[in-house]
Amino acid sequence: MSKNYQKGDFFRMGWEEYGETLETLHRKVEEYVETNNTEFDAVVPVLRAGNFPGTYLAYKLGVLKIIPVQYKYMFDEQAEEARLRKLRGLSTDNLPDGPDILLVEGDHCFGTTAEAAAKGIKEKLPGSTIVYAADHMDYSYQKNEHADATFYGRLTNETRELTEEECREKGVQTGSSLFPWENLEEEWETVQGKQHQYRDLDSVSTSSETVEKISLGE
Repeated sequence: MSKNYQKGDFFRMGWEEYGETLETLHRKVEEYVETNNTEFDAVVPVLRAGNFPGTYLAYKLGVLKIIPVQYKYMFDEQAEEARLRKLRGLSTDNLPDGPDILLVEGDHCFGTTAEAAAKGIKEKLPGSTIVYAADHMDYSYQKNEHADATFYGRLTNETRELTEEECREKGVQTGSSLFPWENLEEEWETVQGKQHQYRDLDSVSTSSETVEKISLGE
């Protein structure tokens, strides 16, 4: 987590603006589908935020099967660690061999969560083709090592790797998006490496597994 974050950097995004970004993302994915003459066997949104663009794309692309996965960072402030935990893995019921999967994330910062999700899919379905789509993606981390193609709706500087001047030169969004459904306090705690107190935090912590640990120390 970065000390460069300021609470005033967050700006509330309206539904209309968000919808325009989703349509940009849809056009890119639709072009891929037409160019490669393919169809998706399932849309796999990464919950929670990936539910919004995932459902949108499923409707626009005419895909009925939506199979969510869920990952979440949880913070141990004493150990100065962020632990990426898998709350829900991929269900492979009624999927063909070597399926074409559209994996969908919301705001892709470093991309660690989406890479874990894609890796999990490849492990369960070794012959699968994964197209990864995120509504927002950090300019400095435009990748998913386990995906066969990657698309975004809008580029950001969420990780603060670029200077403001570089953002202007590259046409990259500055600040931090606060999406229409998001809570400012929750997002602020996250970028500070502090654990938000969800109502079901204890039960989720005991029923999920850690897939990666990241040090938050200097």
